[in-house]
Amino acid sequence: MPAFARRTLLQGSLAAAVTAAATLGTARPAAAASGMRASSSRPRRTPSYGPNATHFPDATPWPGTAAATELVAECSWADIAAKVAGVTPQQVEAGVIVRVKPGTLPGNGSGSSSRAVLTGVGNPAWRRNVLIVPRDGFGTVTVTGGIRIDQSTRLSLFGFVSPAAFVLTRCADIEMGWSRWSAGNITQGAERIAFYELVLGFRQDPEDTAGVRPTSTYPMSDISRHGCVYGPSVKPTGSSAHCDTIQLEGTGTGPFGVFTSVDCIDYGSSNAVIMIHAALQRAEFRHCAILGGDLPWAVYPLRPGDYAGTPNAFSGSGSDVRLYDSFVVGAVGRTRFTVVERTSLSYRPSASQQPTQSGAWTVDPSLASVTRDQIFQFQAIDDYELPTLAALWRW
Repeated sequence: MPAFARRTLLQGSLAAAVTAAATLGTARPAAAASGMRASSSRPRRTPSYGPNATHFPDATPWPGTAAATELVAECSWADIAAKVAGVTPQQVEAGVIVRVKPGTLPGNGSGSSSRAVLTGVGNPAWRRNVLIVPRDGFGTVTVTGGIRIDQSTRLSLFGFVSPAAFVLTRCADIEMGWSRWSAGNITQGAERIAFYELVLGFRQDPEDTAGVRPTSTYPMSDISRHGCVYGPSVKPTGSSAHCDTIQLEGTGTGPFGVFTSVDCIDYGSSNAVIMIHAALQRAEFRHCAILGGDLPWAVYPLRPGDYAGTPNAFSGSGSDVRLYDSFVVGAVGRTRFTVVERTSLSYRPSASQQPTQSGAWTVDPSLASVTRDQIFQFQAIDDYELPTLAALWRW
């Protein structure tokens, strides 16, 4: 692990921070009011652990430059859906950005059967996504409650903030990023879902921070994360919940996988960082930090009444997990690794925990005792607070 300098930490609740975020838009340039923002260059991706404002989908219109078709939506789900419904395939191919006026968007709950805020929005025949983004920048549109997006496609939602969770059900070609939510799930089925610099978790809650849960015969395939931070969900003392940061559950019979993470940092919840079911085809982690053991509580200190767990890095019975250029702190359990290259582990693994196809763990016990300051040193930001993210995610 590289040498580190002091960094500040996440403190306080997301809900309180969201309230403060309502003032962020007042400092935005006057040019933002028209929706035609001053031009900024599309970022060139730079390797990182977590957000650094360079992870953005290549084919999606960049919000810092005027698109061929620029639309301004009222701060309502109905108007956002109407704006998307009104564009032609030719306009989408040339580039469409829907810029949402400042305000709050309601939610109807983030359960798999909650009334969706967007249903059937987008066209699977499109070859490019429509970008939906706050007109006046990150933090100027708040989603006040949990939401469900159902059977929608070719949408990219960037720059939103919420104290609640989202769920995607039977969606395809959805991108979300440069956003701060409490939790995020993908259920029923999904194809080609990508998250970019998405920050989740850091909360007192017995539910998992993120879940990928296929059902029935629906495919759940090609799920990827780029530059994300997923933080702990902490259950109360005495709770019987199995509380993980990421659960990849094999609850369906359709194709499941691949799940890919690049440049991400994940902190363990009360039980584990990542639980992988045997049904998952493959999980890959490239240049990631997977921090279990006592390290999550260095960044997000436990409070009175919290369950004092020592989370595994991996749990479950995943049969094809591949790691490249990564750090892993905490037990890896029964997970089966096929490839481990240039990756450090905080303890000496058993023979059954060694990779079966190529590579080997680099054992570094010092990883288990790094400090919170050291953890932030290898990230591009000082904390995950909304003002910090607003300063980072500008266009």
